[in-house]
Amino acid sequence: MAQLKPVLRQLIDELNEGITPTLTSDDFPCFSPLALATKPHIKPGALSEVLDSLSKADIPTLERALAAIDADEKAWLGFKIVTDKEAALSSEDTDVIGMREQGSADSLPGIFFATDDREVVFSREISERDRFQMLDVTRGPSMHDEQYAGVSWLSLPLFVEDRVFILGASAVSVALERYANDAGFNTVVVDYDPAYLTAERFPRSERILIPSFDELDSYLDAKENDYLCVLTRGHMYDPECLIYGITSKARYVGMLGHPLKNERVLSLIEERGYDRGLLDGVLYAPIGIKFGAKGPVELGMCIVAQLIQIRAERRK
Repeated sequence: MAQLKPVLRQLIDELNEGITPTLTSDDFPCFSPLALATKPHIKPGALSEVLDSLSKADIPTLERALAAIDADEKAWLGFKIVTDKEAALSSEDTDVIGMREQGSADSLPGIFFATDDREVVFSREISERDRFQMLDVTRGPSMHDEQYAGVSWLSLPLFVEDRVFILGASAVSVALERYANDAGFNTVVVDYDPAYLTAERFPRSERILIPSFDELDSYLDAKENDYLCVLTRGHMYDPECLIYGITSKARYVGMLGHPLKNERVLSLIEERGYDRGLLDGVLYAPIGIKFGAKGPVELGMCIVAQLIQIRAERRK
């Protein structure tokens, strides 16, 4: 999140000087047209309305965000968006979750800070319902963002989100990219064929075009905490991808395919001089949680379900 630090410093400087900030969705990607495509109640001018509402009182929130980036905390910068001032104050239906007469504390937009440890920093008083939604929107796709009329919430992580390397631009990869991004992962798709590795097929990913699957360590920078999903078309380059899984030291390597095929792949990497034992404890083959998935869409779902499960275990 190093690219967000100068944005926050610019925002602090402008507020100190009494200048109305003029940042854009390039600075806060949660306001981009792609990000808002599934949120029709949030209009294109919402970011400007939030920025117009800020003052020097919001500087401590922004400074706390900068400190979180430096400390690599699990923390988020969040945005309160008001779409209907009267409805935002309504307490209708809040008793369902045990918060009687608890609308939003006010009908103004703003910026807040929240951590995985439930710390919240905001320049104004918040209601119990505000806090509930502030924390909810920082956990990934929000379950309660559209529950109450008049107010909505967005957030940006202040830490580097988990990366999923999708090795092979197959049909399953297309589905995996969609669901992995929806679940809060960053995706990197790798293939040698530009006809498959297109923006139309993978609009939300970093796309890396390679000359071949040989010597992947020359082109990729997967780290210990990244996830490698081996999904090459026809399984033709699965051995090369598993070899990269060994050399990259990644703690998750998942390979699609029948157990008999996967055993053959492991035998092939041994024939090339690599110890399959180095994949013990990190190789998931067949990849994904088993629930009878058939076809690319369902396989993409079962893979992401496993990634979510492992991410939760790591965070504990």
